[in-house]
Amino acid sequence: MSKSLTGLGVSPGIAIGEPVVHETRPIATLRITIGSDQVEAEIRRFSTAVTTTVDRIWENRERARLQMGDEYAGIFEAHQLIATDPSFVEPVKKIIRDERVNAEWATDQVVGELVARFEALPHAHLADRKLDVLDVARQILSALHGLDLGQLDHLDRPSILVADDLPPSKAVQLPMDKILGFALETGGPTAHTTIIARSFGIPVIVGAQGLCKAARQSRQIALDAFEGKIVFDPEPAVVAEFQNRQTEYQEQHSKLLAMRAMPSVTRDGHEITLLANIDLPNEVELARQWNAAGIGLYRSEFLYMKMSPNLPSEKDHLEAYREITTRIDPFPVTIRTFDLGGKKLAREVIGSTEANPVLGLRGIRLCFSQPDFFRTQLRALVRLAGEFQPGRVRIMFPLISGLEEFRIARLLVKKITGELRAEGHEVHDSVPMGAMVEVPAAAIMANELAREVDFISIGTNDLIQYSLAVDRANELVAHLYRPTSPAILRLIAKVVAAGAAEGIPVSMCGEMAADPLMVPVLLGIGLRQFSMNPQAAPVVRALVRQLSYRESVHLARQACAMSTARDVEEFLLEKLAISLAKIKIRV
Repeated sequence: MSKSLTGLGVSPGIAIGEPVVHETRPIATLRITIGSDQVEAEIRRFSTAVTTTVDRIWENRERARLQMGDEYAGIFEAHQLIATDPSFVEPVKKIIRDERVNAEWATDQVVGELVARFEALPHAHLADRKLDVLDVARQILSALHGLDLGQLDHLDRPSILVADDLPPSKAVQLPMDKILGFALETGGPTAHTTIIARSFGIPVIVGAQGLCKAARQSRQIALDAFEGKIVFDPEPAVVAEFQNRQTEYQEQHSKLLAMRAMPSVTRDGHEITLLANIDLPNEVELARQWNAAGIGLYRSEFLYMKMSPNLPSEKDHLEAYREITTRIDPFPVTIRTFDLGGKKLAREVIGSTEANPVLGLRGIRLCFSQPDFFRTQLRALVRLAGEFQPGRVRIMFPLISGLEEFRIARLLVKKITGELRAEGHEVHDSVPMGAMVEVPAAAIMANELAREVDFISIGTNDLIQYSLAVDRANELVAHLYRPTSPAILRLIAKVVAAGAAEGIPVSMCGEMAADPLMVPVLLGIGLRQFSMNPQAAPVVRALVRQLSYRESVHLARQACAMSTARDVEEFLLEKLAISLAKIKIRV
């Protein structure tokens, strides 16, 4: 009987083929005491290894630039900065001096501390940055040991690459035309290797433990990145099923592409707006391909991640935002100010001692605590808005928990607008400003908040986490993370009703906005703007065109009145089976 494993699908698609296993073997580091007369020579040896690593990273950067473009080359620019960051390099030198130990041991100690701090970060897409630190550290350690890390560019036939870990420095070496899919024991949806694979349309599954061992004993594997399923040496019937699903997916993709110009309107004539969530300017092209009506969320923290440990200048901000706004012309762009926590800034990551970063100095709170850092971004945003028609650029503040925070942010923007005008810049009298509702306090105060903001965006990822007291990354409680909880549905309904009462737009930019099971409920609740990963837009559009608004309202009322998440799930699966089947969506 075929063996199977389950992981998390992070780049959609289906692949069947021969596995090629690549394991990243740990580089052993021993603690070796050195004499006081050897300390400076050991530090020079470490510095030489860093220089060698920077040269290797530069080669990878150029390879990425040629294959994928400047935005993806930025991943390796960040690696170069990590390798030379004084807050990384100097602690290594200090350990060598103070403890009189070899460079390998000192490097390993510093890296271990950094990785532990990254693992404590509240958001997966920032916690994934530990993989970048480990990638750089491995290259430095290999240089210290004089090891050849080996190349992965020798694949000469189509294969599925199976690995315990695949850092960006390895992924960029791959002949992507020979890669059918990735199956990895580690990684996440926002890991840089995932981003690279997604840019090539390669299916990826991560988080399947025991994968390499099973693949080494298999001649063929079937990979379904929709369901996160990997089957080893599948039976002929299973292969046929996967092949059918692969054909079905390709046919569905073609149909959805043909539908991209069709309006997102229900059977009874109610139109909704589909917007895109993006991290990189290059993703604007995907948003345009799938006919998104604008950018509902640009996560500006990725600009920082690209430049870390340096902070972006006003010019850096302005250029990045201008590129996005110009590419998506004539549609609007909503730029979220840095949604960073105290441990997300590299300098704070190294020195922070927050016990619970999820409830700590993050989002708008951090911005207020770092006024110069915040002012730089706000100046760029106000200047950007002045370069385009009024309303094209919107500013969104994250983790707003009360009116006071929004009022302070609004006053800062008003003050900066006056300063820029005095300096001779062309600026608008006002820029649309909104709040992310992602904590229960903001949802409960939605009526008051709606009277003062220009728009609201519901961030369901955090709203669910905070409301249900569940960390979905914690496998012990992840099953309790339920978007279908009636408590969550009622909070969302309250926010949408508050926006309608004040005549301001309400959108949703959390993952719930792209969940086929939840779209009809959200539509019935009254949500009209859905913002999501660009690849999810065609499926949501096709589903909306199958729905009746009047029936969705009735559906939503029944779901909100239920007592448990399980009741809601069973009810929705029964009621939506036909609509989902018509567009071949499996839930």
